[in-house]
This record gives sequence, structure tokens and C-alpha cells, in this order.
Amino acid sequence: MSQQKKSITLIIPTFNEIEGLHLIMPRIDKSLFNEIIAIDGGSSDGTFEYLQSIDGIDLIRQKSKGLTGALVEVTDIVKTEYVIEFSPDNNCTPEELPLIVEKINENYDIVVVSRYLEDAVSEDDTLITGLGNWFFTTLIRFLGPYPITDALTMYRGYKVSIVKQPLFKKYISTGHIFEPLISAYGNLNKYNYIEIPGTEKKRIGGEAITASKINIIKAGTCITIMIIRLYIKKWFKISI
Repeated sequence: MSQQKKSITLIIPTFNEIEGLHLIMPRIDKSLFNEIIAIDGGSSDGTFEYLQSIDGIDLIRQKSKGLTGALVEVTDIVKTEYVIEFSPDNNCTPEELPLIVEKINENYDIVVVSRYLEDAVSEDDTLITGLGNWFFTTLIRFLGPYPITDALTMYRGYKVSIVKQPLFKKYISTGHIFEPLISAYGNLNKYNYIEIPGTEKKRIGGEAITASKINIIKAGTCITIMIIRLYIKKWFKISI
């Protein structure tokens, strides 16, 4: 595919991430992005103050609740063509950011760093989260043509116009569903989708997206309902 430089925003949601930030932030190549936005959910451990001290980062305080709320807030205001989601708790490896940018510049609409592709693994999975990801990924895979291997991972880049569509927003509900919705909606609508392998490292500190603190039943219910609604759209050509 032809290379054409796209405009990209790096999104960093935070909530008490000071330990991971000290490890991760010096390794991020800021020149890859047109802007970097950190959105903080009310940290009390010095996260906000640390981010204020770093040049080249726009820092905002989150008004909504949860990771989905943070991502909706930021994608609503960005001016770039694409965004990349990045967790600062060591789950996302900064050295893989150039690979995501490369694929975006090759005109892919959605680029996902898969923990289950080729020799990549998740060092942070539990039995429940591993089975949950397999189950939901399998359901999402059959919505469209792309053989998705990791629908729940946060580490991904995508075209902002996808998540700004009224129909996409219609499927957002409470719970941790933003990333699986991007995968499901993208596959259903045959967006130019690609996965690249990337090991998920063990998380360090942090509270915003720590799996043990997610209400797994609520999240699983929300994802299930979202997938059912998309299958209804696929089979019966109606949106509910």
C-alpha cells in the first residue's frame, strides 16, 4: 500500500498511573504524533502534576466516568484523522507505536495490536479474562470478513470518523465496551482492518483499566447486548 502521512492523536487515559508513567513516558516518540492528549479521571497520586511537567502533552480532566467515557470525550474533540489509544500502565509497549503509525499511513482504518496473534501473549490475562476475550472475539469475528483474534485489547489506532458516526454512538452504553464496539462495528461494516502481534506486558500500578477492578458481569452483559444488536442489524438490516 502507498504511504501517506496521516494526522494522528495519541490518547492516554490515566487514573493514579504515576508508577507506570515514569517508566513509559520517556520511551514515547512524540514526533510520531500531531498531538498527545492525556485525560485524567481524578488521580490523587501525582499523576496529573507529573503530566503537567512534560512538554508536548495536552492535559484535560475527565468529566465523565470510566474508560469508555474518557475515550468518547477525547474523540469528540480531536481534530486529527486518527487516534491511537495507549495505556500507561505497561500493558502497551511504546516501541510498537511506530508500527501502528506505519499501518495507519498505509490507509488502514483500524489497526489493532493483538495479544493472540503469532507468538504474542498476554502476561496479564487471568483465566476469566482470557476466556472472555476468546468468547467475545469469536462472536465478533463472524460479524464480518476479518478474522479478528483480539477484540477487547485497548492498544489500537483507528479513524476518528468511525467513532463520530451517529450510528456508532447509538451502540455505546454504560460499561467497558468502546474497544470491542470498534472491532465489531468495523468488521460488520468492512472497514480496512488489520492486526499486528504485540505482547501485553504485566501492568504496573494504575486503577483506570485494571481488569480486577472492572465489573466483569456488567461489562460482559453490555458487550453481549451490543453484539446481539449488531447481529440484528446484519441479519435483518435494521438498527435497534
